[in-house]
Amino acid sequence: MFPYRDNLVVGGRAWAVLALVAILLLINLPLFFVGSWHAAAMTALAFFPLRFSLHPFVESYTLVTASILHGDVFHLAGNCLFLVVFGRTLERLFGPRLLLGLFPALGIAGFLLHWAFFPDSPVPVVGSSGAIAALMGAYLPLFPEARIRMVVFFGWFWKRFTVPAWVFLPYWGSLQLISLALGSQDGVAYAVHAGSFAAGTLGAIVWKTSYPLAEERLTAFTGTSFEKA
Repeated sequence: MFPYRDNLVVGGRAWAVLALVAILLLINLPLFFVGSWHAAAMTALAFFPLRFSLHPFVESYTLVTASILHGDVFHLAGNCLFLVVFGRTLERLFGPRLLLGLFPALGIAGFLLHWAFFPDSPVPVVGSSGAIAALMGAYLPLFPEARIRMVVFFGWFWKRFTVPAWVFLPYWGSLQLISLALGSQDGVAYAVHAGSFAAGTLGAIVWKTSYPLAEERLTAFTGTSFEKA
C-alpha cells in the first residue's frame, strides 16, 4: 500500500521538492553502481550510534549527512515517493527556501532517538526517512482533512482509493512505534521514523498555535485548493 499524491493542488509546481529529489538521485545512483564508492561514503557520512557515543562532537555532522545516503535503489525510491507526496504541499505553504534550508536537519531528532535506544550499535544508519517523517508529522496538524490517494497491489491487480490524512498518518506513525516496541529486526530504523514524526508534529503545532497569522494562511491555502477525492 503506497500513497502517490494528495488532493491539495494550490500553488503550482513544488520546485524545492523536485530539486531535493534530483539531488538525492545524483548523489546516490552513482554510489549504487560503484561498490567501493558506496562503502567509502557510508564509512564517512553515515550515522554510527557507537561512534557518536564515543565522539559526539566529532561525529555530530553525520546527524545531517546520513540523511543524504541510502542503502539501495528501493530505499531511495520509496523515500523520494513520500517526499513528493507530503513535501509539495508543505513547500507551497511555507515556501521553497524554508524547505530547502531545513530539510538537511529534519532528521536529527530521529537519529538522536535511535541513538538513545541503541547507543552501542555499530550498525550505520542512513536515509532521508527521518527528514520525510518530520514532514509527515508536520502535515498531520496542518492538513488533517486532506485526502491521501493510495494504491494497493494484490499480485497483478491493483486498486486506488483515498483516505483522510488524519487516518493514514496516525496509522503510519503507530506502525513505527509498534515496530520499535516489538524490537523488529527487519533492518529499518523505526526510532528514526518515530522521533522525527513526533518532532515534525510538535513543530507544526507550535507554529499553528503561536504564529499570529497561521490560521489565516491555512484557511487561505486550503479554502480553494482541494480536488474532489
